[in-house]
Amino acid sequence: MRYFILTVLAFLLLGLSSKDARKANEEYNKGNYEQAISLYKKAIDANPNNAKLYYNLASAQAKAGKTKDAIRSFEQFKSMTDDSQAQARADYNIGNVLANKKKWEKALDYYKKSLRYMANDEDAKHNYELAKKKLEQKQKKQKQNNKNQKNKQKNKQQQNKNKKQQNKQNQNQNQKNKQNPQKKNQQKQQQSQKMSKAEAQKILKALEQKEKDLLKKFKKQKTESSKSKNGKDW
Repeated sequence: MRYFILTVLAFLLLGLSSKDARKANEEYNKGNYEQAISLYKKAIDANPNNAKLYYNLASAQAKAGKTKDAIRSFEQFKSMTDDSQAQARADYNIGNVLANKKKWEKALDYYKKSLRYMANDEDAKHNYELAKKKLEQKQKKQKQNNKNQKNKQKNKQQQNKNKKQQNKQNQNQNQKNKQNPQKKNQQKQQQSQKMSKAEAQKILKALEQKEKDLLKKFKKQKTESSKSKNGKDW
């Protein structure tokens, strides 16, 4: 599988007359991009109207990982040339720089620009499709993350709701438990009062029965005494 590759127009690295420019090209080809950047800037100071120097500077900055500087230099190059093919190549390289930073939307915009004048460029087509696919994956992942976040928030709200309901139930139960001892005491007192009344009635009945028994006994004794006085003495 091919990856995003920053390409450089080879003809722009040739035909530079200044010593600093030639030395910069040598350092660039060796992979010494920081030295190349410094030398390209010196060459630009000496020859500020040379568009090729800005393109080469941008390429060295891109290789050195200086994304913003590289894009500015490529844009400067585009403003200094009327060559649509060269501008398209600069747009393609900006697209690559942005793709390397995973800025897929912006990269797609620059690939589209480059394909207007490089419609048959296979690398540009490939990178455009690859960036498009990466953007779709990013958007899909973001959509899933948003959905997960919403579900997480919804679950949290439900948990909070359940927690509030549970707390309310606990408070009601605690209140009920506080009231129960009082209720039990009242019931106990009522039962005690009922038992005392029943016992009192029982005692009263017992006294009444005892009184009846004594009265009956007294009457019996009186009757026997009367009989004894009226009888004959043999």
